[in-house]
Amino acid sequence: MAKLWSELIVLFVALPIAVLYWIKHFADYLMPILGVTGLCCLAILLADKQFKRIKLWHWADYKVHLKSTLRFFLPWASLLALVVYLIKPALFLHWPLNEPWMWVATLLIYPVVSVIPQEIIFRTYFFHRYKKILPSKYARWALSTFVFGLAHLVYGNWIAVVISWFGGAIFGYRYMQTNSTPVVVIEHAIWGSFLFTIGLGSYLVVTQ
Repeated sequence: MAKLWSELIVLFVALPIAVLYWIKHFADYLMPILGVTGLCCLAILLADKQFKRIKLWHWADYKVHLKSTLRFFLPWASLLALVVYLIKPALFLHWPLNEPWMWVATLLIYPVVSVIPQEIIFRTYFFHRYKKILPSKYARWALSTFVFGLAHLVYGNWIAVVISWFGGAIFGYRYMQTNSTPVVVIEHAIWGSFLFTIGLGSYLVVTQ
């Protein structure tokens, strides 16, 4: 128990705080750090005989979950877009209108280099690895949501943290429903790509 708690604190609390503290040195290496961490978590999962590997690829009832995702996404995304347009008009659609190639490149690369590792770490790994110390899946959902937001402290602004808390709650709840990494990756990619499109992606980059 103590070993798992220590691991959780080091990986999900100490590491993000350390990266934030030394952000000037780590700014160019955030994606490699995320990727390596994701691979390490994946390797631990694959070595664990109690882990059901099908969670990494199964698509049971994916059409139902996709419809649910879109039913939730469309009204709330529309409201969020309106808020950004009214409060931060200079940011609204800045990338698509002013840096279209950067926007397109981000939409293509972001799901692979960012979303997949994050979902392996904060959902697939977290929910399985810490089941013994957090038997309640709702406790794991709450704590995974908190540390997901905490990890975004590296961007140096509270908006990134708040956005990530909301996102973490959505993705964690979806994972509890589906036990499917791909389903949650798709939902995360939809929301993340939307945020970059409407201008909130400016809060999800490192400012030194």
